[in-house]
Parts: sequence; C-alpha cells; structure tokens
Amino acid sequence: MNPHENPAAVLDQVAELTRGSDLIGISLTSNYVDHAICITQHLRRSSNAPIIWGGIHPTLRPEECLKHADLVCIGEGEDALIELVQKKAKGGDCTGVRNIWYKQNGEVVRTPLRPLPIDLDAYPYPDYDLDAEYVLHKGTLQPMTRQLLYEFLEHITYEEGVSYRAIMSRTCRNRCAYCASSALGKLYGKEWRVRRRSVAHFIGELNQAVARFPEIQRVVIEDEFFLDDDELIRDFCSAYKKEVGLPFVVTGMFPSIISAERIRLLVDAGMYRAGVGIQTGSERVMQKVFQRPCTQEQIVNVFAILNAFKDRFKPTYQYIVDNPWETEADQLETLRQLLIIPKPCILEFFSLTLFPGTRLSERAIEEGLITDEHSQVYRKDYHFTTSSYINELYCLFQKQQVPRWAIRLLMTAPLRRLGWVRFPVAASKIFYVLAIPRKILKRIQRKTGRGSGRSLAGWGFAGKDDASCPVAEKESGGRHGSPKG
Repeated sequence: MNPHENPAAVLDQVAELTRGSDLIGISLTSNYVDHAICITQHLRRSSNAPIIWGGIHPTLRPEECLKHADLVCIGEGEDALIELVQKKAKGGDCTGVRNIWYKQNGEVVRTPLRPLPIDLDAYPYPDYDLDAEYVLHKGTLQPMTRQLLYEFLEHITYEEGVSYRAIMSRTCRNRCAYCASSALGKLYGKEWRVRRRSVAHFIGELNQAVARFPEIQRVVIEDEFFLDDDELIRDFCSAYKKEVGLPFVVTGMFPSIISAERIRLLVDAGMYRAGVGIQTGSERVMQKVFQRPCTQEQIVNVFAILNAFKDRFKPTYQYIVDNPWETEADQLETLRQLLIIPKPCILEFFSLTLFPGTRLSERAIEEGLITDEHSQVYRKDYHFTTSSYINELYCLFQKQQVPRWAIRLLMTAPLRRLGWVRFPVAASKIFYVLAIPRKILKRIQRKTGRGSGRSLAGWGFAGKDDASCPVAEKESGGRHGSPKG
C-alpha cells in the first residue's frame, strides 16, 4: 500500500460515518495533502455533499486545493464556517461567504478576507465530547473512549502520563523566513499580530479539562510565541498556581523574550520544561538566511539564564539542519555552540522543510532547489535528517555518554574532510557500551535505596519521578527525535 494513502477499509469507514452529511470538512497541513486527496476522492463515490478543505496548506495553496475540494477556507475559519453552515441551513448555496473560495464555471472565485478576530474569548473551549468522536487506531476507525484518549495524550511529551494540550494565543510576532508566519503575514498584512485569550478564559478551559479528566498530570502550552508581557506573565502565574497547580510545559519560547525574572515566575508556577528555538549557531544564517530577530549573544545569555534553574527546570533547545544555504563554517559555529550548552538539557534537530508560501520556499524555487513540491516538500518528514558527517556529529550531543573531547576530536579538519559517517556512529556505539556498567550500578543503587536519583518530587511535584521520563536517563529521541508536543 502507498504510505501516503489510507487503507480501503478505513476509507469505507469514513464514507459510512459521513453518510447523510450536508457538508464534509477536512483540515490539513502540507504533509497531509496526499491523505486529503485520497479521502476526498473516496468520499465522492458515496456522497454528493460539498467537501471543504481548511488549514494552513489550503490557506497558502488555495488554487491547488480547489483541484480536489469543492470549497477552500482561507485563513482563520471559525466565523466563516458558521456563516457557511447557517446559509446552507436556510437553503442557500456555498457562494458569497468571505474566506470561502470556490469554483464557478471552471474559474476560481476569490472572496475577500474577513478581519482577524481579536476577542478570542468569544470562542468556546475545545470540544471533548467523546460520544461523537472517532480515531484511527490499530488500522481501523474506533469510537473514541476515555482510555483511548488517555493513550494518545500520553505521547505528547517525553514523560509517561496524561498531558493536556492548550493554546493561549494565536500566531507569532516574528516572520522568520522558513516559517508559515511569514506567508500569513503577507496574506493579512498589518492585521497579522499576536492575539491572546484572557488569563481567566484560558484558566477556565484548563479547570474544565481537569474536572472532566482528573487523570491529567500535566499541561502542555503550545503557543507559537508565549507570554512576552511582564504584567500578563504575573497574572498568568498567579492564577495558574492557585487554580490549576499542575506541572506544565511551554513548547514555544522565543530567545529574545527570556529573562531571569520571567523564568523565575513561570518555574515557581509549575513550568518544568520549555522548548526554545535556537535554530543555528551561525550569526550569518540567523540574520541573512532565516531572517530571525535574535542574536547569538542573546542565545548564549539564554543558556546561562535557564541553567540557573537546572534543579527545577530542563530546557529543550531546537535546531534546524539540512540547510542548503549553510556553509561548513556556519555548521562549525553551530557545533561550537553545542559544546558550550550547559546540562541538563534536551536537544532536538529538525530537517529544514521549505513549506509553501514561505520566503525560503520562494527563494528555493527561484534558485532551482525545488523542482517538485509534492515529493520534496509535501512528502518530506522533517523529523528525519539526512545522513551526513555533520548531522551525525550533531546527534552525538544528544548522547550523554559521549564525552566532549571525543566530539572535539571528530570535529577536527582531517576527519571532517574524510567525511566518514561511520566514525561518529561508531563513537556513539562505543561510548554507549562503555556506559552500561555505570547504568547498571545506578539501577542497583535505586533498587537498594542508595544514591540520590533526581525526581520531580525534588522539584516541587510529588510523585513525578524521573524514572518515568526516558529523556532524564538517556538521549532525547536520537537523530529522528520527535518535535515539541
């Protein structure tokens, strides 16, 4: 079976579940274009209902998506979809709704964008009514149950236990050249800015979730650009600590907004992990290629700030590799930066993916680096980096057992020129084997009650021992590590 398509039996289940629908919606990112096409084609055989696509990919490639879907929702779609459904309920058609594009007599009809919503509190909390939900599990669509929900929510972070995902704000104030925010910024112009829910509304959602699902053990806040306002941070931390009180993770923290006082407030409120996008150790790449408003001096300062809280907090630093505009000198700057990052921390490396509409994607097309978006972009998995000597060196930093002197040796010019990938791979295996006796001794000490054994209980969260967190004991996901949450 084509890995980019769905099994026929699953498609039949989808067709049966949507039978009798007046409108069928599919939300997708660029990585799921093939699946969306496959599902849409199958549904056409059993249903006459119009099919609407929405999400970031249809927003940035609407004409392409209208080759498959009847309608495409551009941009944020809550209000547009409500208007469309209300119009159909009154016997109307699908035309004339702002943000909803369609074809008429073979021509694309481009309706204007409605203004971006500012009052995000006007929208209800996410729907977790399990009675009408289905999930693809073990090769078949199954009704969502509480147990299945918990099983899926356990895979969000590196720790075991149920995590609840939530978003307090929308969008990012930056427009980095590799990010969809740069494309959406062009679409919306000056309207495109960070918009936030109130602290009360956000805390209300978390309280409702915990009351309904008491097994939740932590909250994962997945904002693209988390709090950058001191007063807002104080209000959030005070309310969260008082009303929610669970450990929490922040997946999107921009380096330039990090300060010792902000981190202190957040850690005191329960934050024990955060993702920080470093992306590169090269100032040239940061400014000229990624066009990211951050300096290497700020990043080095971030390392020191976050390390000051190492007894209660562990940062996750994220880097972008496989950059075609990066020189060997740029890569060496990143390697040297990795050498000075203080432990403990988690490192993640992701392959640069040139998503449509971004400035880097446009540059790559102009320079002939992208000749087939479908195979080079839509079907690319950014978790998988290419096999190269430099990438394997990056991966060694994820292996706690590999000493820095060994990495420095492998970084020397003669070995780099040889470019034998098996050198860093062999180093990883050798030091892994050498570390086994030490690991066995640690386990014996834990079983016999000897040795300290760090735990989240020591960080103020009783019952969250590091033994439940694989990354606390070993590397974070290897070369194909998973992204933030």
